[in-house]
Amino acid sequence: MSWDQNSLAFRRAAVAALFVTTATAAAANVLVVRSSGPSAKSYPAGRSLPDNARLTLTQGDTVIVLTGGGTRTFRGPGTFSPNSAVRAGPRVATAADGRRARVGAVRNAGVLPRGGTIWDVDITQSGTFCVVGSRPVLLWRPDASLPISLQIITHDGASVTAQWAAGQPTLAWPSGTQLTSGAAYSFRTPGVAVPTQITFRTLASEPADLDGVAAALIENGCEGQLDLLIETQPASGS
Repeated sequence: MSWDQNSLAFRRAAVAALFVTTATAAAANVLVVRSSGPSAKSYPAGRSLPDNARLTLTQGDTVIVLTGGGTRTFRGPGTFSPNSAVRAGPRVATAADGRRARVGAVRNAGVLPRGGTIWDVDITQSGTFCVVGSRPVLLWRPDASLPISLQIITHDGASVTAQWAAGQPTLAWPSGTQLTSGAAYSFRTPGVAVPTQITFRTLASEPADLDGVAAALIENGCEGQLDLLIETQPASGS
């Protein structure tokens, strides 16, 4: 397995570990994180449902919710109870390539030795990214095998170049370079023709629980992080 595959696996496992201790505290309610189909307007992403809620879905509907045990996916037609009992199983996070990383019970601030967290900025993915104002901003790359020169072009046209050493998947945001909420930044790396474009949204504080994190990501349009959060939560049944 290559270094970048290992790094990606650790990153996904770190995200899962970041929230494993808070998921059980939110067992009473469920949060809609994805919905599509004819009934999507009735179950928009970000909607909190009581523990006795029932989902009435028609043909073509899909709703994904976060519960105290992980994610649950429901597909219509039918009527479903998101918090109904499901068979217990090991808490496992499954990466996009099919590899599985067992979720540990120790939070350890959500950081693994060679991994990252959901708040580390993936410089290879364009889109909107949420950062926490009270946390130092770390840049992250899936392939850390080579040293690179990273050029960051700020929203006002200024440019800064940072040297990224081999074997280092994360890099601190360059000192003296302001990160402005709502502003777009370009990230250029050698050999990549099209720079990554990232618009940042700054959260005043880190949400206290899993539902709060998901709700903040939905509200601010941070879709990539939300996808990562959903992907690394164990599937508790459907």
